[in-house]
Amino acid sequence: MNSGDRLKVAVLMGGSSSEREVSLSTGSMILAALDPTSYEAYAIDILDLFTLSTRPDIVFIALHGKGGEDGSVQGMLNLMQIPYTGSEVLASALAMNKTKTKQLLSPKGVPFVPDISFNAVDIVQSEQSVTNEVAAKLGFPVFVKPNSEGSTFGCSLVEQESELIPAICKALDFDSEVLVEKYIHGTEITVSVLGNCRGDLKVLSAIEIVPESKFYDYQSKYSEGGSTHIIPARLTDSITNLAQKYAEICHLELGCRGMSRTDMILHGDEIFVLEVNTIPGMTPTSLLPHAAAHDGLPFHELLKLLISYTLASEN
Repeated sequence: MNSGDRLKVAVLMGGSSSEREVSLSTGSMILAALDPTSYEAYAIDILDLFTLSTRPDIVFIALHGKGGEDGSVQGMLNLMQIPYTGSEVLASALAMNKTKTKQLLSPKGVPFVPDISFNAVDIVQSEQSVTNEVAAKLGFPVFVKPNSEGSTFGCSLVEQESELIPAICKALDFDSEVLVEKYIHGTEITVSVLGNCRGDLKVLSAIEIVPESKFYDYQSKYSEGGSTHIIPARLTDSITNLAQKYAEICHLELGCRGMSRTDMILHGDEIFVLEVNTIPGMTPTSLLPHAAAHDGLPFHELLKLLISYTLASEN
């Protein structure tokens, strides 16, 4: 690291995952907000890592999805001995894999939506058996999603049996394992956590998400006016505290560093965790920056804080 100079920050964005456009938007927001008096920031795409002519002091990872959020690029940066923002390899890989997340966190008291997992072999062997199992164990409607994907790519709300197999095949285009979850109709909420596993955590205000479509899909997330964010969420104090508790447990038990965002759904007085994001979006419509700003942490200060978490963990 340079002494007395501006910190060289390479904002790693783009990539080749289905979330490339989201990543470019996140990266652009970060580049525009990094304080030029403190940081010499520049953009790089993932392929540029192999041909770096100027070694950065730190990489700010603005990648989403496979190859960026699943521990892959984190492992590469470890080999290159370049510090980077966000969670390290294990936490990234665990959180990206929804099945592993549930297996790890369920014994810790974190409630998840009931589900069944399938792969392509299950479909080839017997489509009818798959349909029968879902009907018997979960009933309809159900929600079908790839096990390791983000931004609702490959997701479908299945309201009747005839839609199930096409929905699973659609999800298999994005991943080799598919989750079929019982559809829970309720209020979507999310809670972000800032900090490292060791040390004090800052649990941000809960956000209530009101999508314009049937569920919080890609258009709802990234289109202007696609959803309404209500901060703080219209919850009782006890429900708010419980949601924040679950988000904190997820952050700590997965071993997240710097930041995480836990998405949940509230049905009556029951909370179900949907997934944990280790690199939450930083686009103009993203949730973590909105929560941070509401809690008195403007975007440029949020970025500075995330960089400081990485530097602290390196010492």
